[in-house]
Amino acid sequence: MRILFLLILLLAAGVSAAQTKFEAFTDGRKVGTASFVQKLGADGTKSVDVRMDLAIGDQKLTLRTQNVYDAKGNPTRKFMDVNIPGGKLQKQVIATFDKNGANIVQIDGGKRTTRQIALVETAPRGNASEFWLVRDKPKAGDSVRTYIFNMDAMAWQLQTIHFRGEKTIKVAGRTVVAYLIETDGERPSKAYLDEKGVPWLIETDSTTLKRIGN
Repeated sequence: MRILFLLILLLAAGVSAAQTKFEAFTDGRKVGTASFVQKLGADGTKSVDVRMDLAIGDQKLTLRTQNVYDAKGNPTRKFMDVNIPGGKLQKQVIATFDKNGANIVQIDGGKRTTRQIALVETAPRGNASEFWLVRDKPKAGDSVRTYIFNMDAMAWQLQTIHFRGEKTIKVAGRTVVAYLIETDGERPSKAYLDEKGVPWLIETDSTTLKRIGN
């Protein structure tokens, strides 16, 4: 499950205004599909809505998230819920952010709890890579070192995101030129994006997302 939440976070880092769809694979086996939409606000903000429909063993799940960032890539609000068929809510988490860190409201199994997960005010949390290719044009070798709030682990995690430049890959039976973004830290990954910041392919240790269609 942790890897699938990771894929949602990676998808939220680069998408287009139109809905884009993916197939999700774990250890080479298809486990579901994903779709999402990004919107850029007139004030420079960004919001991303992601939905994943998964079958893990005999259990079917729907995961939904929304991430909202200001124009500098600082998180302002994150939302996540997990549902099983029939509409029963298993878990819901809402995080809002201020200078002291993340303020959490969580409903898990019908129980509501609140807490704050602190991050010192001087720690970097603005993530310029949120706008790479979507709005800004990075150069090969550019990188960002920042704290990312992980909604699954409920923790701030220090990561370094690298823009590696153009790479040629094969996906969906075709050869394409993509831009590689590589992430180090607690959630190492590789994401291959098109010129608009839409992923063609995302890879972690055991899980892969492959774009469907153009």
